[in-house]
Amino acid sequence: MALIFSASTSLGAPNHTSYLLRPLFFWLDPHMSEETFARCHYLVRKAAHFTEYAILGMLIWRTLRHDPAFRSCTTTHQFWLALLLAAFYASTDEFHQKFVPTREPSVQDVLLDTCGAGAGLLFIWSARRLGLSQGK
Repeated sequence: MALIFSASTSLGAPNHTSYLLRPLFFWLDPHMSEETFARCHYLVRKAAHFTEYAILGMLIWRTLRHDPAFRSCTTTHQFWLALLLAAFYASTDEFHQKFVPTREPSVQDVLLDTCGAGAGLLFIWSARRLGLSQGK
């Protein structure tokens, strides 16, 4: 959560992330147009939203699974609570961006973040159903 919060500061603004991605993208394709770079940069940023919240969803679920206060809850209840907590954090993260001059809050990002958390939770649920996870 601290990593996500720090990415919501001006350090995570598009003009800063492009400093990191521009050299890499133009090294991969020296003839890339600015329009293509802008699209790729946008996609990488949105993929980062999805991925960081997928990881957050899994970590929240793991915490709920091992917290004695939530052990009596069914797996389904833990799943939905983890998703709700991740969605709540995504909302507070976007609200925080309202106060950062170089950032803009976005309802679409909250939805994307929540979908990422849901995907992470579905991944863990599927792994458990397939017996790939050791924790019961």
